[in-house]
Amino acid sequence: MPHRIAVSANDRTRPIMSGRVPLAGWEFVDGPIEELFSRAFQDAPYELTEISFSNYLISVAAGTARYIGLPVFTSRSFRHSAIYVRTGSGITEPAELAGRRVGLREYTNTAALVVRGMLRDEYGVRPETIDWFAGDVDEPVRDHVAVPDLGPAMSVTPVVGRDLSQLLLDGELDAIVAYHPPRCFGSGAERLFPDYPALEADYHRRTGHFPIMHLLAARTDFAEANPAALVGVAAAFAEAKRVAWAELLDQQALKVMLPWLAAEAHRTVELLGQDYWSYGLGPNREALRTQIRYSREQSLIDRDVDLAELFLTDPALEAAARG
Repeated sequence: MPHRIAVSANDRTRPIMSGRVPLAGWEFVDGPIEELFSRAFQDAPYELTEISFSNYLISVAAGTARYIGLPVFTSRSFRHSAIYVRTGSGITEPAELAGRRVGLREYTNTAALVVRGMLRDEYGVRPETIDWFAGDVDEPVRDHVAVPDLGPAMSVTPVVGRDLSQLLLDGELDAIVAYHPPRCFGSGAERLFPDYPALEADYHRRTGHFPIMHLLAARTDFAEANPAALVGVAAAFAEAKRVAWAELLDQQALKVMLPWLAAEAHRTVELLGQDYWSYGLGPNREALRTQIRYSREQSLIDRDVDLAELFLTDPALEAAARG
């Protein structure tokens, strides 16, 4: 019976999922990413899974983790683009978020972690100066929204039965943090940072940080029993990433419907460096430590977490992940 890997389909995973990059003995499970994450934290049904960095870190710090990380980072993203403000709210600068009401899907997810960390580091906006509201962004689908207990200095209110987009349009929220444009975007909401690509490029130039959203993780019982299999998995994911990069540069028959795709890929390398989407702990230590710091500063974890607690540190696994 094959083992199962639960991951979202994208250019970095499709070469394995399609069989172009062989990975014998594994069956792939695809689906909505939030659903995969929920399954991982609730009942850990898959031997390997893509997992939210922030929520995984919280589980490790709390001693409840059922997975151990591999240095394979399946999703990365800058998040300046994720802040939407209500048109007419008077918010034109990040500092003006202080004292306002801001919605987000989940207080503990990595997009929210990175937004809050960036706002504090870059603009001096501390999360405790904002009233946070956690709920569904475009339509209410959950009958329960969990919020963490962060102490009396923090205000995080669950929203059930109403969506954040409508709350913003009705003037009950001033801003929303969302990893894709909410339905109110363009008809009641606008980006706080309209020129976000230039700001994100400058942010990376100054800080070197390209935020890590998701990683691949192995269920601890499987990892203990099958260390060699994990080396093969890491090598396959590294090869799949190499295939994805080659396809971005292929101009004979474009793999994506963007006419200047190859030129944009080269421009990205000029801005971020050749190995900007690196796997392996070696080139990612500072990014990981930055996000661990964010989590500690935001009271999501109550102690420092060492990278050795978060990741398998086998040299063969590291070499395989780095390709």
